[in-house]
Amino acid sequence: MNLPKKRILITAGEPSSISSEITVKALNKTKIKKKLELIVVTDPILIIQELNNLKIKLKLNILDLDLKFSDYKKECINIIPIKLKENIIPGKLNKKNSEFVVNSIKTCINLIQDNKADAIVTNPINKFIMKSNKFKFNGHTEYLGHLSKNRKVPIMLLESKKLKVVPITTHIPINSVSKNLTIQTLIEKIVILNKDLIHLYKIKKPRIYVSGLNPHSGDGGKVGNEELKIIIPAIEKLKGLGINITGPIPGDTLFQKNKIIEYDVAVCMYHDQALIPIKTLYSNQIINTTLGLDFVRTSPDHGTALDIAGKKIANPDSLILAIKKAEDLINNQYVA
Repeated sequence: MNLPKKRILITAGEPSSISSEITVKALNKTKIKKKLELIVVTDPILIIQELNNLKIKLKLNILDLDLKFSDYKKECINIIPIKLKENIIPGKLNKKNSEFVVNSIKTCINLIQDNKADAIVTNPINKFIMKSNKFKFNGHTEYLGHLSKNRKVPIMLLESKKLKVVPITTHIPINSVSKNLTIQTLIEKIVILNKDLIHLYKIKKPRIYVSGLNPHSGDGGKVGNEELKIIIPAIEKLKGLGINITGPIPGDTLFQKNKIIEYDVAVCMYHDQALIPIKTLYSNQIINTTLGLDFVRTSPDHGTALDIAGKKIANPDSLILAIKKAEDLINNQYVA
């Protein structure tokens, strides 16, 4: 049987960052399977500059704008061309190129939603420079949730081989975490998480451990009452829905070696509570996957790294893992 090819799109990311460098390095290292097409949506000049800087001898193939993909060439870097507003200086942000960043993301999502591609792998963006040019979202995850047709709440899942974590609140100040935690939010996000772990990750009965917010999970209300008022009631309702959930567990014990092996995913109350442990333990071995969307999205676990842009030392390993994870998810071949 002649199965259709799977097509993964890679966004440009912030043009003055390491995004183009890790893209070139990743595509140079990645062995592309016969039934897989990898396509970058960017300005070709960015890729040409990196090929020259890195002395990598890969040819470019600029795809026709009819986007039928019959002109795809396996041994090349295949590009859907979009135009930068201004030439870049490595490490120097330029808000005039924010439209280019958004255009790359939207082009990818439109192609997926038109059934012309299967997944998107996103390179890092700088949301602060984008916000200075009318970008209204707190981050990549939130913007992709806005573009998703099902408009469910997007879930940020970071994973390594040995650990998966999900923050309930993401890109908000620490003093806003408590007021953004509600029973409804916890239930909604964990229901989506549980469903996608079953259907995308093929985990039959996901074991979900939930952290507390306060030291010692509130110590019975002596060190904060969010556990008593929000987290525990949400957990009890989720148990009533048949979800295999445990908690709240104090954040200072949730990531002990003997505890990690007990669960499939740790759900934390805020961004750093989830990301500090996994990034400390498994740096450059982590994939960011967004659940709750109507398309598959993965990305590397790091940011734009403006301080090393143009220095030829950026590590592409996380992007390579993100590409492989996107392939696994669209092929539904993930083995837990």
